[in-house]
Amino acid sequence: MEQNDLMQVENRPDLYRDPVSGAIINMDKSGADIAKNARKKALNRDKEIQDLKDEISELKDLVKQLIER
Repeated sequence: MEQNDLMQVENRPDLYRDPVSGAIINMDKSGADIAKNARKKALNRDKEIQDLKDEISELKDLVKQLIER
């Protein structure tokens, strides 16, 4: 499907309608890139938080072992 086959949505230069399916297609690539980067950052942040939780748990276990001795 080429952009030439699509019809531009009125007053929206980044949106196009597929005349066959009627679907609205967002052609704003920078918006998609921004969304991808935001998701990647969120996933990295979640992983960092999980890593910190794991380290804290490990430290707690070590402290418990020291107290028991």
